[in-house]
Amino acid sequence: MDNVEKIKNRLDIVDVIGSYIKLEKSGLNFKACCPFHNEKTPSFFVSPSRGAYKCFGCGEGGDIFSFVEKFEGVDFKGALKILAEKAGVVLEKEDPQKTNEKRRIYDILEKTTIYFEKNLKENQSVLNYLGRRGISGSIIKKFRLGFAKADWQDLYNFLKKENYTDYEINKAGLIKKQEKGEGFYDRFRERIIFPLFDNSNQVIAFSGRYFGKGGSSKNVPAKYLNSPETILFDKSNTLYGYNFAKTKIRKMDFSILVEGQVDLLMCHQNGYDNAVASSGTALSQKHLILLKKLSTRLIIAFDGDNAGFLSACRATKIALREGMEVRLIEIPKGLDPAEFILQNRLGWKKALKEAKHIVNFYLNKLIFEIKKENNGIINNISKRKLGKVVQEKVLPFVALIESEIEKANFVEEIANQLELPDKVIWEELKKIRKEDFINFPILLEKRGLTKKLSLNKDKKNRKQIILRQLSGLYWWQKDMQQPIFDFQSFEKNIKNKVGEEIFEKIKNLPEKIKNEIIFEVEILYDEFGDIEKKIIELFKNLEVELLNDKLKKIISEQKQAERTGQDQLSLKKLEIYNQLSKQKNKLLDETNN
Repeated sequence: MDNVEKIKNRLDIVDVIGSYIKLEKSGLNFKACCPFHNEKTPSFFVSPSRGAYKCFGCGEGGDIFSFVEKFEGVDFKGALKILAEKAGVVLEKEDPQKTNEKRRIYDILEKTTIYFEKNLKENQSVLNYLGRRGISGSIIKKFRLGFAKADWQDLYNFLKKENYTDYEINKAGLIKKQEKGEGFYDRFRERIIFPLFDNSNQVIAFSGRYFGKGGSSKNVPAKYLNSPETILFDKSNTLYGYNFAKTKIRKMDFSILVEGQVDLLMCHQNGYDNAVASSGTALSQKHLILLKKLSTRLIIAFDGDNAGFLSACRATKIALREGMEVRLIEIPKGLDPAEFILQNRLGWKKALKEAKHIVNFYLNKLIFEIKKENNGIINNISKRKLGKVVQEKVLPFVALIESEIEKANFVEEIANQLELPDKVIWEELKKIRKEDFINFPILLEKRGLTKKLSLNKDKKNRKQIILRQLSGLYWWQKDMQQPIFDFQSFEKNIKNKVGEEIFEKIKNLPEKIKNEIIFEVEILYDEFGDIEKKIIELFKNLEVELLNDKLKKIISEQKQAERTGQDQLSLKKLEIYNQLSKQKNKLLDETNN
């Protein structure tokens, strides 16, 4: 028995998933609000009998390994380690001959990290700089900081001696191909190196801060340089320090988001272990979902300048869309969080405690700026100006707030500041159109789930959705001694409707797909009041879709006949089109009644 089977035999999927999110009993299964997307009504189901989970809102599904991979943000090996520990299974060593490309990349990055760490220990000027920034030796060691030498092929030559190929080193994101001629050169040169980790504390990429002379102003390299995306590194799903912060975030029930690596290091060094950093990459929805899994409360601490504030606003907008509670720390102008902590630890602590909601923060900022322009006075002209900027810049944040109670409180506060009736602010809010988010259209209509079976929402995939459900029903009941509907009639009907070719595909589905669709229909149709009626509706919907395909084909043929002057053929095609349209309309009437 291999490691995976040993773990699956010892662990119950309900216990594993239940240790991450709260599950409620629902018939033979369990349900919860999905941890992978924002929802108010539970559409995430766990089947103990099948050892599987499925979200009917976003489409995520799988077993305990895929759940841990997704929730913890690790690869399969990372999930294996986590679950082996839970199960008390001692993992058997892999055969070196079976080491895959991913493992080789991990090995390259680990050896590179050790090499960079050695370089740093030998470079006193860099150590002095880190010391001036307030970074201790213990933090340098914990986060495995390093240094890349100025030589163009220093790391490349080292890794070649370690018997790694050009292909492997390039796949790890450590070298670049020369523009002229043959050969490669190091991506990171003359830089302080900050390794980026996955949730299993394995190095997956690097970020490098330039620490050199540079030459002329035109040739000065970028201040920060990150690894390119690789088979291990997805920048939109990686936060610097997340591997060290995740436990503390869950325990403290809030996370601190900073921009830079040094900001992050200073936070952790001073006891704020629940801090993570975007590390120079654009903050994405995936980043916020990663944090939201641990806590819905977020405090943003970006640089105390206008650029930092605008970055914080962008991050807040994404976080509010995800239903998170967001507050901003006021950083003194001209400082970044690392400098603020170094200069005034008590001031940082106070600012953290007094962090304000983005609406309050922005409103206070705008009032301050208006007063500053008018020598501390707000007159009628400045009040109108304030009203306009509040309408443009503050109300969109209010519109994104999910809680109607919280929204009403902010409306009242804004109205008071502008000396306007509440209803004026409410009217302006109605004009703000929030962005629409398209979710994977899965269709539920049982056990209190509010997402109804509306096959009109995704016309392109409508036929595939119906065929998937019919296939699931077929395999769900095929081997049952007492099917809950007339299976022989159902089998005959599905064969006649879809034809021999598609029916053969349904009969030869891979085991993995088969298990997925059986689980789906178990949730959708188990204990359904009148399942025979539902199946009739499905077949009618399928017939409508098949007629739509025929109508498209006929109209295309009619137009072709018309273009080539075949008038009789064109008329005949129109007659067929009208007949098929009548059939379709009749079916639609029957379905709607």
